[in-house]
Amino acid sequence: MKYILSIFITLFFLSCESNKYESESEYQNCINTKTFERGILYPLNTSESEITKSIDVFDSIKKFENYLENGKSLSGINKKDYLSLISRIDENEFLKKEFFEFNFDNYFIENNLMTPLFFEELFYDCVMSSFKNQIQYDFILRTKDKVQLNSYPNRKILTELVDKIDFESETQRLILTYLIYYKLHWKYEME
Repeated sequence: MKYILSIFITLFFLSCESNKYESESEYQNCINTKTFERGILYPLNTSESEITKSIDVFDSIKKFENYLENGKSLSGINKKDYLSLISRIDENEFLKKEFFEFNFDNYFIENNLMTPLFFEELFYDCVMSSFKNQIQYDFILRTKDKVQLNSYPNRKILTELVDKIDFESETQRLILTYLIYYKLHWKYEME
């Protein structure tokens, strides 16, 4: 009887884990589809191969995470590393040079993902359709409200978010990376 019960419990957790990754994949597809349907902005001299490479929203955000990691601003991709980066985000000129260098070669995020429409898709539309109110993704909806009340993500919001996400989930981690980019965008482009 104990053997059957342990098999049942194991299968239950495996199916939950499978549903989690299936939902994340559905969420990413929703974001990509909505972004592509809205139309993508590129500089005039952009080649077809460059356009094809940058269509995936989360791959583009991952490029920013990799850029921070390769530049040693982000020493790894775990909770401690992100907290260390966020603790310095309000310092004068912090990541300013890196932000503009990244944008020089990677215009997709700045030109296509810094719109209110994209923000709604990322933090509401696709969350509701993909996760079907799964409790582990409720943090996305709460984060949306906090960011909108503040106009942009501040250090406090980012720090609180670090405690709520699962760093083994690339989707959740890249949402945090996107919000760090968003914070830098407001800091260096909008103010």
